Amino acid sequence: MGIPYSKQINAAFDQVTPLVASGYEVLQTTKNVAILLAIIQVCTVFLLFLILLALIGLMFTVNPDLETERRVLVTPAMQWLTSWIMEASEKRNGFIAAILLVLAIVGFSVWVRVYYVRKLVEEVEREERLVEDKEDASKNHEAKKGKDNDAAKKGDTKQ
Repeated sequence: MGIPYSKQINAAFDQVTPLVASGYEVLQTTKNVAILLAIIQVCTVFLLFLILLALIGLMFTVNPDLETERRVLVTPAMQWLTSWIMEASEKRNGFIAAILLVLAIVGFSVWVRVYYVRKLVEEVEREERLVEDKEDASKNHEAKKGKDNDAAKKGDTKQ
């Protein structure tokens, strides 16, 4: 009684195993998308905070009743910002260009690496499938060949 059930269990296990593997891949992709969305959310919050500060500064600047607040808050902030931009813009521009170049090279190399590895994995999987298909075809051919020989010995050929 145990043998037929174990064959059914093995057959069910063979059917479920690829589903589990593909489910794991989907889970990894979902995790990567969730991380990307979290990074985007943090950047969005930061940009919204900067927009809020700009709007508050604009309100101080435009409202004539807040002249003293503008002198105390907005004017020093704008002076600091302009001095920071003007002081070392030449040095900073070269430094920023170098950083952007390095980031572009790193990003491109990571992209190439991911593409190359993914392509190699797909080729290996394709070759494995071809080998498995050839083995299955040869087994089926040998099984048919054996049946034909047995049938010829018995005299039950369909020729």
